[in-house]
Amino acid sequence: SWIERNAFARPRTVWATPLLADRLVHWIGQFDFFGKPAPLSFKAPFFKSLAHQARTLARAAPRIVATAERIRALRALICFGAAVPGAQNRLIQARQQLQPVLETWPEHGMIPERNPSAQLAVLRDLVDNRACLQAAHYEPPGAREPAIGRAARALAARRHGDGALALFHGGAEEDATFCDVVLALAGAEAARPARYNGGYQRAVRGDAVLVFDAAPPPPRLHDRGAHAGTLAFELSAGAARLVVNCGAYRGADAAWRDAGRVTAAHSTLVLDDRNSAKVVAGDGLRLGPRDVPCDRQEDESASWIAASHDGYVRRFGLLHRRGLFLARDGGDLRGEDRLLPPPGQAVPRRTLGKAFSIRFHLHPDVVVGEPERDLSGAVAIPFGSGESGPWHLAAEGRFAATVEESFYLGTGDAPRRTKQLVLTGRIDSDAGAEARG
Repeated sequence: SWIERNAFARPRTVWATPLLADRLVHWIGQFDFFGKPAPLSFKAPFFKSLAHQARTLARAAPRIVATAERIRALRALICFGAAVPGAQNRLIQARQQLQPVLETWPEHGMIPERNPSAQLAVLRDLVDNRACLQAAHYEPPGAREPAIGRAARALAARRHGDGALALFHGGAEEDATFCDVVLALAGAEAARPARYNGGYQRAVRGDAVLVFDAAPPPPRLHDRGAHAGTLAFELSAGAARLVVNCGAYRGADAAWRDAGRVTAAHSTLVLDDRNSAKVVAGDGLRLGPRDVPCDRQEDESASWIAASHDGYVRRFGLLHRRGLFLARDGGDLRGEDRLLPPPGQAVPRRTLGKAFSIRFHLHPDVVVGEPERDLSGAVAIPFGSGESGPWHLAAEGRFAATVEESFYLGTGDAPRRTKQLVLTGRIDSDAGAEARG
């Protein structure tokens, strides 16, 4: 009935390239179950529709820019060419198109979308391509194994202590066991996590894992659904996620999809409640940070990572600089956020008095206490639970510290209520502002 309704018509959603690629793979993968015992009256229109879908996908594949979507399409065409008698030309063409993608795979291994979930999908597709080509007795592309190794190391570096993925640029936690399986298929050596790649910095001390987004947002044509979260970080201790980003909603409600993309939905600094990049609904980012220099120092005692971004220079004349220090045992994370004018410039008068907030979104499983002040006015907020606690967010007394409502979209489905710790202040000096904790 699906073939009768849709096979040769062109409903836009039904023939969207990612859905078309997945449908080809699933039809072929499940054919032994529903197709082998079927009569010829079913098989004839089935294979006619399958060929028509493969032809449509083959025409679209060379025009796909996004790395994850293009590899997804080529995986489907290789699967089709390997499984369907007489369709070997599709496999050969797809293999030829895949070759330059593999040959130019970046050393750091991360796809341009910088989305950990898309990275997982790409690695799965590359591993599936390898299996299909081997089953069809085709010589694998020479650049395949190096590309798989690089992609796997980049994926492994996006994992927290629970084995699932960090939440950046549209990614979700994903299933930790599935991540294990894909990395195992990629190869044990390939799955060794890198400290930094593709603009992310990763530090592991004790049982603490820190993941820091220290690069510009994804480039145009690769940024559909990307987030305005430059200099955001996530922190986990053992299997417990502590500080997180809000994540990405995958349901039909466009308002929730956009809510997870704004700067305030990330564990970073927000100036005047404005995004560090313009978020375009249903599309990518505009006017975002372009220059994001990063410095890292590492020794036996600690990891120190510092970066800055210029996403607020155009509107407010200020750079955001953030430094993160993770102690040797993983039990002490110190941070410094600074808002200051570019070298040789002063804080614009229009910016004086503007408010800023530093947000630390917490995982829904984290228990939060009430802010506590000492005699000097310094504030501490206890948080954490079970093996991960207690932790405290400590800051100087001149900043207002509050516990506020937040939301969590880390599983991609229905939003969950959670909390966030917020430090607020104002630009009250010609030199900018500085906060430490």
